[in-house]
Amino acid sequence: MNHEKYMHMHGGKMSSMQKASFEVALKGKEQIAEGTWAFRFEKPAGFQFKAGQHIRMTLLTPSETDDRGNSRFFSLANSTQETELVIAMRMGPSAFKRTLERIRIGEKVLIQVLLNVPHGAFALHEDASRPAVFLVGGIGIVPVYSMIKDATEKRLPHKMLLFYSNRRPEDAPYLAELEALAKQNPNFTLIATMTEAEKSAKSWHGKTGFLDASLVKRYVNDLKSPIYYVAGLPKMTSAMKKMLADLGVSEDSINAEEFTGFNLNEIQNRPIHAWRRHALIVGIVAIILIMGILHLSVANSIRDIIAVDKPIFYILLAVMLIIISFKLKHLVRFIRLRKK
Repeated sequence: MNHEKYMHMHGGKMSSMQKASFEVALKGKEQIAEGTWAFRFEKPAGFQFKAGQHIRMTLLTPSETDDRGNSRFFSLANSTQETELVIAMRMGPSAFKRTLERIRIGEKVLIQVLLNVPHGAFALHEDASRPAVFLVGGIGIVPVYSMIKDATEKRLPHKMLLFYSNRRPEDAPYLAELEALAKQNPNFTLIATMTEAEKSAKSWHGKTGFLDASLVKRYVNDLKSPIYYVAGLPKMTSAMKKMLADLGVSEDSINAEEFTGFNLNEIQNRPIHAWRRHALIVGIVAIILIMGILHLSVANSIRDIIAVDKPIFYILLAVMLIIISFKLKHLVRFIRLRKK
């Protein structure tokens, strides 16, 4: 399911969809992988969701904030039968994450959930005659873990195959839990692979390398029979969707869940006026560039153009400085967000 579409469902653009809101208290938190933490909240009476579904979380009394706001979207990591609500995320220096990291046991946040899961949501299909094949990278495992755990606890007959890629074992959230589920559920098979196993402090005797068509074909006999679920960074999900298309899998058989490339399990909630401001800056720069090019076209010579005593020299210099500062600003922001 597209994250932006889901954001609109929770916001004003699809406000006709029914939502339930709850204030829930933190019950505990623990590290589940290197740089990744799980937060456990109380499950209120009447709270219902479908495994793999999102919630929207809003901090009620944040100690700090930034231009991205106090709300984020998260997949739930728990099954529908569990008595707690669990989210998991890669930690980072954003105001939201710093605040959540400091939150104390008993403090409350606001969560919202759609009462009716819309068509196209990232949830296990009902037709058990079709196997479920999951292609997952990193923290994208959260909704998939919820689905597999839920199906195991409910003893659903679905055949499930998970291809799970991480850099190292210590970077893989819920790896041990998934290994345990594979032993418990005969209908579930786990294929875990590490792309940088040689850099691990732990010994790894499983598969190495990236997810590719040869690995999928090794374990999936009838490629067109399953329903495929792809979850991870946009680059990863795009590569997996292309691979499946090349293998002859129809688009209707592929469900993709893209986690934003900036900070894995968050939705960027930038106010609409921000992109308008950026578009205005780009437009001004473009107009100045066009004027500069027109001036250049009628210039008598390159020497005249670059002469420091000519006004065009300073105009071009100003344009170059604006462009450089604009690009550097966004490059720095991109680098910071990549570290979150």
